[in-house]
Amino acid sequence: MNGALIQPSDERRLFEQLVEYYKKLYPGIGFKKMEAVLKPEDISEIIYTYPGEETEATFNEEVVLIAESVKYGYDTPLIILRKQKQDILLDGHRRLKVAFDRKIGWKALLMIPDKEIQFGIEKMAKGKVREVFGRK
Repeated sequence: MNGALIQPSDERRLFEQLVEYYKKLYPGIGFKKMEAVLKPEDISEIIYTYPGEETEATFNEEVVLIAESVKYGYDTPLIILRKQKQDILLDGHRRLKVAFDRKIGWKALLMIPDKEIQFGIEKMAKGKVREVFGRK
């Protein structure tokens, strides 16, 4: 575990980079950018994507670190691709797990496409958060 939590400013930079990346990857699609606070019931319905092998190796250790840091105000937002009928997690897998386990709301940066298409990230979907983490 590296012991360093991603800071809100770093996550906002990543968000801007992802928006630009998606614009290049999907020409002709515009993306509206928004911020929101997701309710616990919203969090359980987010489509959870595969975080990658490196992330999974330290996942549980870093979830503990984030859970402890929440007590001191840690709240770096998630990054979500919001389609008409579903929210898809792009970044913030461990933060999402903490929010889900604690049944708390969490801030999110939302990328909202102006057209409904199938995005490549959807192929990496593991299911809704409530299904992936075993609570209905």
